[in-house]
Amino acid sequence: MLGLWEAGSGPQRMHLHVAFTVKLDDLLHAVGALKNAKVTPRDFERRPTDEPDVLAWMPAASLYFDDPDGNLLELIAMLPDEPRPELGVLRWSEWKKR
Repeated sequence: MLGLWEAGSGPQRMHLHVAFTVKLDDLLHAVGALKNAKVTPRDFERRPTDEPDVLAWMPAASLYFDDPDGNLLELIAMLPDEPRPELGVLRWSEWKKR
């Protein structure tokens, strides 16, 4: 059993999510799979996206989406590169250019 919740209804809300570790190839194909399932892929800021983000401080490639109940889920793939915390969060295409 897995319990998911959002705490509070006031101005200081906490948004929780569950992350699932996946292989990088699976993550890169997830955008198309989610769209085919009529699910909106989202970036780190929860905006619709066409590619994963990279959390450069880890580093890890990451993609978010909402389940039918509105819970935020994340697919995350650790990257073999050295952490680059000064880069923050950037698009997969930007990470690959560096």
